[in-house]
Amino acid sequence: MSTEHLLGDIGAILSALNGIANEPRREAELHLQKLTVEQPAEVLLLLAQIGALAVGGFQLDERFLSLILLKSLAFKPLPGLYLNSQHQLPSAPFDVIRETTRGRIETVLCAGLKDELDPRIRKGLGMCSASWAEESHKRKRPARPFVPVCLELTQSPNAFHRFTSFQLLGYTPTLVDDAADGPLSSSQLTALLLTGLEDSSVDVRLEAIKATKSLLIRALTHEARDEVGEVLIQASFQTLQNLPQDLVPIGLIPLVELASIHPKLFISSLSLIITKLLPLLSPPSQGRNLPPYAFSPYPAHDMTLEAWEAFANPATELLLSLAEMRPNEFEEFENGRALSEMVGLLLGREVATFEMDCQEWMEEEDLDEEDVNYPVFPEEALDRLSVAASYTDESMEIIYSSLLKHVQALLQQEDWRCRFAALMGVGCVAEAFGDAIVDRDILSQVFALPKITDYGRDTLHIILHLLDDPVMRVRVHAAASLTTFFEGEEHPEIVGEVLDRIVRGCVGLYEAGPMYAKDQALATLGTVAMAAKDMFRPYYRNLMDLCFQIMSAQLGASKEERVVQGGAIECGYMLAIALGGTNPGDALKFVQLLLSIQNTIVDEDDPRSRHLMDAWEHMCDSLGQQFAPFLQYVIPPLLKTAFYRPQKASPNADDEDDPYWGDELSDKAEAFKHLGFYASKMRESFAPWLAQSMGLCLEELNHPYAESVKNVAAYLVPALLAVAKESGAWNTNPENYVQAFRQLIKAMVNALDISVISILFKSFKDALRVVHTPFPPDLTRRLLKASTAIVYNLAQARADRKEQEPYMDETDHEYWIEEQLEEDQCLKRIEEAVDGIVIVGGSEEGQAMGALSGGIENDILGLKALIRKVGAQKLETKGYDDDDDDNETLRGDQGS
Repeated sequence: MSTEHLLGDIGAILSALNGIANEPRREAELHLQKLTVEQPAEVLLLLAQIGALAVGGFQLDERFLSLILLKSLAFKPLPGLYLNSQHQLPSAPFDVIRETTRGRIETVLCAGLKDELDPRIRKGLGMCSASWAEESHKRKRPARPFVPVCLELTQSPNAFHRFTSFQLLGYTPTLVDDAADGPLSSSQLTALLLTGLEDSSVDVRLEAIKATKSLLIRALTHEARDEVGEVLIQASFQTLQNLPQDLVPIGLIPLVELASIHPKLFISSLSLIITKLLPLLSPPSQGRNLPPYAFSPYPAHDMTLEAWEAFANPATELLLSLAEMRPNEFEEFENGRALSEMVGLLLGREVATFEMDCQEWMEEEDLDEEDVNYPVFPEEALDRLSVAASYTDESMEIIYSSLLKHVQALLQQEDWRCRFAALMGVGCVAEAFGDAIVDRDILSQVFALPKITDYGRDTLHIILHLLDDPVMRVRVHAAASLTTFFEGEEHPEIVGEVLDRIVRGCVGLYEAGPMYAKDQALATLGTVAMAAKDMFRPYYRNLMDLCFQIMSAQLGASKEERVVQGGAIECGYMLAIALGGTNPGDALKFVQLLLSIQNTIVDEDDPRSRHLMDAWEHMCDSLGQQFAPFLQYVIPPLLKTAFYRPQKASPNADDEDDPYWGDELSDKAEAFKHLGFYASKMRESFAPWLAQSMGLCLEELNHPYAESVKNVAAYLVPALLAVAKESGAWNTNPENYVQAFRQLIKAMVNALDISVISILFKSFKDALRVVHTPFPPDLTRRLLKASTAIVYNLAQARADRKEQEPYMDETDHEYWIEEQLEEDQCLKRIEEAVDGIVIVGGSEEGQAMGALSGGIENDILGLKALIRKVGAQKLETKGYDDDDDDNETLRGDQGS
C-alpha cells in the first residue's frame, strides 16, 4: 500500500493546523476528516510514518502533530465511515482497516520507539503507542508487537529507551496481558519494575513509579497484588527518598491514588512512609512572616508557598488516606506520633497559608464571595484526620492532647492568625468527635480514660475566650464553633456553667458586628437555647422580642439583610421549641410575621425561603391540629415547588450541569419531604390537597428524575393514603386506592437502582398496612410478576458476581459487599410486601372475593422460596486480613 500520493495533502493539513489562522485550520480539519473517510488505512499509516520515521522530511512540530492526529483520529467514529454499509453506524478508522495495515502501523510505531532520538518526539511516540495498544486491547485485538519492544527497551544502555518502556507500561498496563506467549508473571513484573525503580536515571525512576501504580491498580489480580505489592511500595518510597526536592511531587502523586485504592499494600512500609512524609508538611518560611512558635519538630522549608504546596499537598493526601482507611495501624505508629504531629503541622499550615496582608479578607462581609481567599485545605485535612481518629478512644485522646497543647500556646500569640488557627482546630475536632467532647459520663463508663473527660470544658472555655477577640472574623468563627457542642443533644451540666457567658457574648457580637456576624450570633443563640431548654427562660423574652423586631423590619434590596431576617426566623422557632411553645401570644405573632414575610418573597433564590419552610413545619409540630387554618398558606407554595419540571429530558444523568441535577430538583425533593410531614401530622385536615398531591406523587414515581425525588415520592404515598382513609375523601371512589397501588407496581417494574426498588416495596408494604383491604387478584398477580422478575435479576447478578469473586481486588470486593447488603434489604422488603398480601387476602373479606385463589397462594410460596434461595447466594463477607475485620468492627460499633 502506497501513501506517497497523500504526502502533499497531509503536508498542507499539518501546516495549516500548526498555523494561527482559524479559517485555514477549520478547512484543514474538514479535509483531513474527508480523506480519512475515503482512505482510512492510507491516512493512518502515513500519519504513523511521518511521526515515527520522519517520512517526508517534516519538521519536529509537524511530526509531533501527526502523532497527536493518529492518536485522536484512529479511534474516533466518523460520519460517513461504516463498517457495515447496510446499518450505516459511524465507525472508527481503526475498526475498518485490515489486519495487515494494522500490523504495518504497529511495526512503524515500534521502529520509532527503538530508533527515535529526539526527546519530544519520543514522548509523543510513547503516548501515541500506549493509546493504540490500550484501544486495541479494548477491542480484543491485542497489539502484540509492542510487548517485546517494551521488554527490550528496558535493557537498553540509553536512558531514553528505558524511559519509554516504563512510559508504555504506565499508560497501558494491559500490555502485560498481550504478550504472544501469554501474560507476564508477577515475578517477571516485579523484577522489571524493581529494575526501573533502581535505575541510574531519575527520569526513568519516576516513570517506573507511575508504571508501578498503573500495574498494581489495573493489571494484577488481588492474589498477585498481595504477592508483590508491598515489595514494590517499599521500593517506590526508597526511590522517593533519593529524589531532588522539586521532583518529589511527580513521584508522590501516583502513590496517592494507589493508597486510596489499596491501602493495605502500604502497611509494611508505614514507618518508612511516615518518616519520609511528615517533614514535608512543615510550612514554608519565605514571605510568610511565621510567628515564633514551633508547630512541629521539623524546620520550616526555605521556599515559596507555591513550591512547597507542590509536594506538601500530595504528601498530606497520602497520609490522610492511610489514616482514614487503616486507622488502627496509623494510630499505633510510635504510640500515635503521626496523629499528634499532623495536628500541629496542619495548624501551622493554616497560619502560613494566610496572606501576610489579610486586611481585605478580615473586612469582607459577603462571605459567599470570598471563599477563594480562605485557606480551606488545612481545615478540611484536620477535619478528615479527626473523623478518622474518632473510631477509637485512644486515637481521640492523642488528637485531644496534641490539639490542646497547641491551642493553649497559640492563644497567647499576638498574631491573630494563630488564634484563628486554634479556633479552627477546636471546631474541626469538636465536630468530628461529637458527644465524646462533652458527654463525660458515657466516656468515663465506656472508655475509662479520665483525661478525655476534662477536654470538653477546656475546649469550651477556649472558644468562649475567643468570643471577645478583637478580630471580628475570629469572634464569628468562635460563635460558629459553639454550635458543635450543643447541636442535637442536651448537655445540662455544661450549658448551665457557661450559658450566661454565651448569651452575653453572642448578643454583643450581634450588636457590634456586620451582617454576617449578626446571622451567626442568631444561629448560635438558637442552637444553645435548644440544648439549654428551661435554663434559657431568663433570656427568652429579650431574644424573642429581638427576633420579632428583625422579622418585622422593612428591608431594602440588600441580600445580607434578608439572610439576617432568615436567621431571626430560625432563631425564633428554635426559642419556641426550646421553651415548649408555652406562649400562645408569641406563637400567633410569629405565624403572622411568617405570613407577612412569605408575601414579600418574589425571588426563587431568596435566602429566607428555606427558613420559612422549616419554621412552618416546626409551628405545625408545636400547634398540632390548631395549625389547620394556616395550611392554606403553606401547602400551595410547596406544591408549586414540587411541580417543577426540567425543560427537557437528558440522556446524560451524570452531567452536573444537566437540569435533572440542578438546585431546583433538590428543592423539589425537599418540598416532597415537607408535604409528607404535613400529610402525616395533619391527616384529615390535609384532605383539600389530597388529590393534587397524590396525582403528582404517583406521576413522579415513573418519571426519570434523580433518585432523591423518587425516594421521597415513594415515602409520601402511605401518608396520603392515611389522609384519604381518615378523611373519607375516597369513600365514594375506592378505585383511587387501586390506582395508587397500580402505579407503585409500575414504578417497581421501571426502576433500575436496587435502592429505589427497595424503597418502593417498603412504600407498598406501609401503604397496604394503612389501607388494610384485600387486593383484587389481577393486581396481586401484577405484583407477583414484578417481584419475581426483580428477584430473578438479582439471582443472575449474584451468580455473575460470584464467578468474578476470585478476580476482585479489595476495593471491588468491598463495593460489592455494600451492594449485597442493599440487595438483602430489598429481598427482605419484597417478602414483607408479599406477606402483607397474604394477611389481607386471608381475612374474611379477602376470602369472600377470592383474593388468594386461582393459584396465587402457590405462586406466593414459590416466590418466597426463590427469595430465600437468592438470599443465600452471597460473596464472602470476611476481609482480606484480620486487620480489615478489626477496622470494620470498630466502625460498626461506632455506628451502633
